Amino acid sequence: MKINPNKIEILSPAGDAEQLRASVLSGADAVYLGASGFNARRKAGNFDDGALREAVAFCHERNVKVYVTVNILISDRELDGLVSLARLLNEAGADGVIVQDLAAAAVFRRCCPQMRLHASTQMTVHNAAGMRALRELGFVRAVPARELELGELRSLADAAGLEIESFVHGALCMSVSGCCYISSMLGGRSGNRGLCAQACRLDFTARGRNYALSLKDLSYIGRIGELAGAGVRSLKIEGRMKRPEYASAATDACVRARAGEPYDEKILRDVFSRSGFTDGYLTGKRDIGMFGCRTYEDVTAATEKVFAPLRELYRKEKPRVPLTASLTVADDGSALTLTDGAHTVCARGAAGLAPQGAGTNADNAYKNISKTGGTPYSIEKERFAFENPRDLYLPASALNALRRDALERLAEKRRTPESRVFHDFDYPLPAGEHAEKGFYLRFARAEQAFDCGAEKMFFPLRELLRHPELTDRYGERLCAEAPALVFAKDEPMFERDLAYLRTLGVRTVRADNLGQAFLLRERGFEVYGGFGLNIFNSVALNEYKKLGISEAELSFELSAADIRKIKTDIPISAVVYGRLPLMKYRVCPLRGEKGCGSCPGRGTVADRKGVEFPLACEDRKFTVMYNSVPLDVLNRDFSFVDHKILYFTGESAAECARVFTCARAGRTAAEKHTAGLYYREVF
Repeated sequence: MKINPNKIEILSPAGDAEQLRASVLSGADAVYLGASGFNARRKAGNFDDGALREAVAFCHERNVKVYVTVNILISDRELDGLVSLARLLNEAGADGVIVQDLAAAAVFRRCCPQMRLHASTQMTVHNAAGMRALRELGFVRAVPARELELGELRSLADAAGLEIESFVHGALCMSVSGCCYISSMLGGRSGNRGLCAQACRLDFTARGRNYALSLKDLSYIGRIGELAGAGVRSLKIEGRMKRPEYASAATDACVRARAGEPYDEKILRDVFSRSGFTDGYLTGKRDIGMFGCRTYEDVTAATEKVFAPLRELYRKEKPRVPLTASLTVADDGSALTLTDGAHTVCARGAAGLAPQGAGTNADNAYKNISKTGGTPYSIEKERFAFENPRDLYLPASALNALRRDALERLAEKRRTPESRVFHDFDYPLPAGEHAEKGFYLRFARAEQAFDCGAEKMFFPLRELLRHPELTDRYGERLCAEAPALVFAKDEPMFERDLAYLRTLGVRTVRADNLGQAFLLRERGFEVYGGFGLNIFNSVALNEYKKLGISEAELSFELSAADIRKIKTDIPISAVVYGRLPLMKYRVCPLRGEKGCGSCPGRGTVADRKGVEFPLACEDRKFTVMYNSVPLDVLNRDFSFVDHKILYFTGESAAECARVFTCARAGRTAAEKHTAGLYYREVF
């Protein structure tokens, strides 16, 4: 599905009122902004209730759409506030909402049926199955993972008939979005909750290389034609927390590139870059050339000499709303009618006068009526109709007054949101009793496994297929774990693996991603929801239940107190031991100049204090970074969940058995460990 490059949307950031103005007046077709809460840039200026209404009115007057970010995980206690926000956005006339949490999707779908639902990149949608799931959930647009190649973007655009919004310029997270917990686990500030501390920008080292978790900013502006050819509908500029001049520079560059005109990449580098830009994900050249940090040279390049010309791009209003005008001059009063195609207004003014010489003609009238400078409107001569049957005279002052009055009336109409229906959020939650029934064990490798009384034993799918003898050993207790990331080029192999899994008699598969969960349901498996689904509240859990999840682990970013309040009638579980995955990468920090080479698929990355974090390559598809110490709450009361998870990664078989013994005895197993986020508040 190709998109006409001239029709592709330029979507610019609006972190505050000044950046909003910079984006709009520099040529954006749409902006994305956050309300006071519930968005992934809570440290940006954002917009309170009144400012948000004004922002939408400002944009709509200029034919600019407004998408509001509601792209964080939401707790049960915040649902009432989310419904109030939905009412505000509905009344303000926002054009769409960008959400991460299925609870947010449910609120807007039920309360605001006329609101467009956009799936945030935080939902980690990266394959065709994920797109099909979004369509079933009522989404009309997806912002896929930023790690996709051009061909993979094309396959998603063809998958389900949804619009594709792709990042075109701005910062790259090291981790695949929605899979990053480093900020919350190390600092209590969750990226999934909108307060990422950007720990990955600190000086981590890997294989002697500094800033090993910091990527250059992406820039695909020179590839807009290719993106349009792949079916991308909207080009998104990252940067709600950057200067307005940055938004102006990136927006103007996109406008020029879309029109086939040259743009100045040096200006983009000077205003903000991290050692330049990369297009490595789009081209599939995922190598160490993608890494970069903010250098002294980068900082000193951003001078007033760079910023001043950029401010000129948005200092003055530019006409972007063409009008049709009709002026009638009569002795009982003159009338000016303006229409933008959707709204029509009529201003009435002074009567025409008997002329001392010649009466007012069309040229003279147009000269005054077309003076729309300082407004977003324009009136071309061919769209101006004039009637003066008695050849009367209308002074310039009267013509100007008519123009001002008509433009004010039209602006008021354009700024006033249309009335929309709003429904209360009536979402009955099933009640269920939860009591501790035992342990589930997850192993990374077959040799870790041991005979025990655990009710379920999980193994990565490919590991299980390499060791089919496990099916005889564990029978119905055996469960597979789907890869957390299955990119488009790997979907056929994933399908073949699932077909073989069925021949082994395995019926339950753990899914850490929406797309994988949806595909497993389509293929008739019993779906167990892993913590990677980021289930943070009762509504989201029950939305996943509707999608076919029969049992689920809750997010390990939830506090124990919040877990106690979850309402559902399906079994729930929580991880009580294990090195938790902090990030997932599609470009590996362990790569050398010549790629993977002889890398064994295991290594570490170290922070500034020398603390090492294990890295594990998953079949050279992606890499997982684990916490430096295991989570261990084996001595705590978790009787409010049905099952406790022991999540084994790099432990030996003997160590796994010892941990299980400690777990049954209710005592901690690791001398150095963390209690995670269960007993502290995550911001």
